[in-house]
Amino acid sequence: MRKTLVLIACLVIAAPAWADDVPKMTKEEATEYLRENGNLSLDPSNLVLPIMNGDPELLEALLSAGVDVNDPEMIKPALRLAAQSCAGGRVETDTILTVIEVLLAHGAKPNDPSDKELSALMGAVQQCPRPVILRLVKAGADMKFRSSLGYTPLSMAFIVQKLDAAEALIDSGARLSAEAVAKLKDKHTDDARYQALLKKAAAK
Repeated sequence: MRKTLVLIACLVIAAPAWADDVPKMTKEEATEYLRENGNLSLDPSNLVLPIMNGDPELLEALLSAGVDVNDPEMIKPALRLAAQSCAGGRVETDTILTVIEVLLAHGAKPNDPSDKELSALMGAVQQCPRPVILRLVKAGADMKFRSSLGYTPLSMAFIVQKLDAAEALIDSGARLSAEAVAKLKDKHTDDARYQALLKKAAAK
């Protein structure tokens, strides 16, 4: 019994701070919310600002009222916009995670077929903190995605020296090809962490 109580306590402690802040609305509640807050039209372009500025409640209202999270008319796929909101630390990490939860709950694709050059995960490794990267991976983001130049999210993390991102991907099972390791190993030879992670990324 005591072990069970300890396990429950650990699970409570481990729960992310943002988990209780994910808004949920019925279509009626969402419609009323929009009416009270400027009566925004159900246009996919209206998703951009709440994603980029970290407004999960407005985002939930728009999606619950009927906006398609995967509308092809969106300027960029929704989860890539969420990753882009990491830039400059303007939006708090917990808020970005809440936005991602809202998007996923409404069916946002972690691997959008229109993302031929820069997937959500590829964008995230360049500017997002570890929790965001791990959430995208957990959602099914393709760690083997390749850009037209052959870069994977992990190789990009090394190229731009985002070592926390590289470590998150490696811990999630991502690995580099021998060819990629060969291209990267002679860079940043005085950076012990870089070299250690590169060695780990090369392990099968």
